[in-house]
Amino acid sequence: MTNMPELKSKLRHWTLVLGVIQVTFGCVVGFIPPDAVQWFRGIVMAHIEFTANGVLMIVLGLLVKELGLGAMALKLWFVTLQLGTWTNGLAGLVGAFIGYSSKLMPTLSEKFPPPHGMDHPLVTGILQLCGVTIMLALLLTIYGLLTARAATGNSR
Repeated sequence: MTNMPELKSKLRHWTLVLGVIQVTFGCVVGFIPPDAVQWFRGIVMAHIEFTANGVLMIVLGLLVKELGLGAMALKLWFVTLQLGTWTNGLAGLVGAFIGYSSKLMPTLSEKFPPPHGMDHPLVTGILQLCGVTIMLALLLTIYGLLTARAATGNSR
């Protein structure tokens, strides 16, 4: 049997720590000079996504104790949150270093064309992984908040 308060406390702690690390990493990425990469707009994207998603992770970490999820769902929530938030910035970072973008970023690629092309399967695959995992984490968060509310009998 899982000790839920202990599990929630550990996941809350690590979600907050990793969120702050992600924000810090995003700030460090912002120091990468334009001439160090093939497509500097990818660095700008990575900087924005890592910092914004790190803040999202911190906020969701503060909600862990409010989630009415079982142990397996809570662990799935943690894993999908980590994958979703980290892969968002990773796509920009990879694109910056290899000089490619993705068909999933048409406006960015049109306004800031990458030197080697606008559709690399690695960048696209990372973004697809991001989309699926971040949505799953968000849906689990919503479900966890709603079921916790229902479990207390408070429908207000």
